[in-house]
Amino acid sequence: MKLFNDGTTNAPRLQLGQALWAMEKLPMNSAQEWALEEKIRRVKEAGFEHVECWIRDDEAGQRIAALVRDAGLQLVFCHRPMTVQDTIQAVETAAAFGAQFVMCQPATAYHSLREVAGIVTAGAEKAAESNLPYFVETHRNNFTETIPQTLELIATVPDITITADFSHFVVVGEFYGWASEGAVERMRPIIERVGHVHGRISNGEQVQVDVGDGTDLSEGTPAGLFFELWRECFASWKRRAKPGDVMPFTSELGPPRYAITTPDGREFSDRWQQALVLRAIAQKAWDAS
Repeated sequence: MKLFNDGTTNAPRLQLGQALWAMEKLPMNSAQEWALEEKIRRVKEAGFEHVECWIRDDEAGQRIAALVRDAGLQLVFCHRPMTVQDTIQAVETAAAFGAQFVMCQPATAYHSLREVAGIVTAGAEKAAESNLPYFVETHRNNFTETIPQTLELIATVPDITITADFSHFVVVGEFYGWASEGAVERMRPIIERVGHVHGRISNGEQVQVDVGDGTDLSEGTPAGLFFELWRECFASWKRRAKPGDVMPFTSELGPPRYAITTPDGREFSDRWQQALVLRAIAQKAWDAS
């Protein structure tokens, strides 16, 4: 497994970031969305260190990469490959853009294990040529949408490194956060391979819910379950980490249709404020790990 390393001899650390996709349709219920420059500025001023982007090697993608770089932020590159060539091309683009690491949403649940194993193996090998970490995300509508399928992929590609978006497992598996469900132990082989965490909280029915100020971390609460999952990830990662290693955490609260809305299409949860709440929960989990 290849972790993200910043090339220093510093102690292993947490790096907090924000997904650009999560900035769509902000500010909340406004007739005028923030311009791209405003979004990047707010991410920087909020103290985040990286921006996660879905971009291509075209004029729009080059502009986003330039704005992120000029703001003193790091770029994280995301893609969803259906073939080996898809992932090789994406890794080449990520390297050209100077990305910190590459995140992959592997194919679909209807691709074969052999196909997906071939994709992620080729992607990781190509990324290694540019010294780029290559992370495979757990996500609905990908091969990794369920715990059993993800465990099959791990058994086939044991050195895989995971981007853990547990909101998908929790809603697919209908976990509610009770200790008797054994969520942590069911996910243990996945947790032990995590190199990047996505910040979104599910309540076992909806994939993305508002957790208020995030201070209620008791058993049976959505925030409590994710605090424990993230703490376990960070603790496992720290046992593997070496000087210079960095654990990225990315707040990633999607716009509608991810975000729940009233019948007139208005959001009732401020995703920007919730991104800051998720960041605070992640920091608590890190400190407790």
